[in-house]
Amino acid sequence: MKCSECGRHITPRSKFCPFCGRPAAAHRNHKTAAPAKPKWPLYLTLVFAGVAIGALAWRWFQPQNAATSPLAVVSRPAFDPTLYGEPLAKQFPAVYAVAAEFNCPCADCNDGVEVCDCAMTGGAAEVREYIHQLLQIHEPPHAIELVAGKYGNRKNGAAAPFKFEPATPPTWQAPATPSTTNHTH
Repeated sequence: MKCSECGRHITPRSKFCPFCGRPAAAHRNHKTAAPAKPKWPLYLTLVFAGVAIGALAWRWFQPQNAATSPLAVVSRPAFDPTLYGEPLAKQFPAVYAVAAEFNCPCADCNDGVEVCDCAMTGGAAEVREYIHQLLQIHEPPHAIELVAGKYGNRKNGAAAPFKFEPATPPTWQAPATPSTTNHTH
């Protein structure tokens, strides 16, 4: 380092110039530090990343329900196992078709699971609920096998391969078309 007064070299630890006596601290060439760049972009990035990770973790641990999920593409009605007959066939045709393969396991009636209204434990409502749950992840033929394995009571003891076709309840009738002829008097 050089003394700014006399220009001679002095040690950086010197407090005074040994040649001219001027205080060295006043003569030191201090480089002014560049202003520190603000750290807020880094903090902002960390806060944003924390919020995003928190939101993903919250979403990950929420129960998955397709009917109430904000990410669900198609809104489906919630399944009501007490539905039977025509309302079941209209709202859940696949459940109706699989249920039509079985007699009610309650043994108090001779109705099919698709039309029985018993709500006893192990009855038609429980079987319809089970069928609905199975159809969320299985195709109808496999669901039929699983229902038969758990509840039995397959109609006519049939074990034939299942061909899925949405069934219509036997009580359905085509709507009557009004007559369009004009009567003139």
